[in-house]
Amino acid sequence: MQQTASLCNSARSGPAHRAVAAARTQLGEQAFATAWAEGRTISPEQALATPGQVALPAPTQGERSSSPTTAFPPPYPDGLTAREIEVLRVVAQGLTNEQVAERLVISPRTVDTHLTSIYGKIGVTSRVAATRYAIEHHLV
Repeated sequence: MQQTASLCNSARSGPAHRAVAAARTQLGEQAFATAWAEGRTISPEQALATPGQVALPAPTQGERSSSPTTAFPPPYPDGLTAREIEVLRVVAQGLTNEQVAERLVISPRTVDTHLTSIYGKIGVTSRVAATRYAIEHHLV
């Protein structure tokens, strides 16, 4: 519990603090403490290797009840982010950067930045190769 407090104190307004506070509120103090302790017993590799989504424990009697919450989104191949997957899926449809930008409500420059990152992560240098990658990895 002291470690959760130190996390919260070190990043009072950061995303980690907000995530911890939201989880604590949603689960209730007892279920949160149990989940936190259980999470500290597994390695990051074990947490990320879990297929699909990991449900947090249900609150016990007397705690705030809520629907099951997912702890981790499914990992994407080669370290791609959810937004990069989204960009890659639209690019694989044969759209230009401008068309991708319009569809995703971002700027063409942002599309270009995402594509540069995607190409580097998956080891390709063209849209055609990226599209092939998306097909081979069942992303489209």
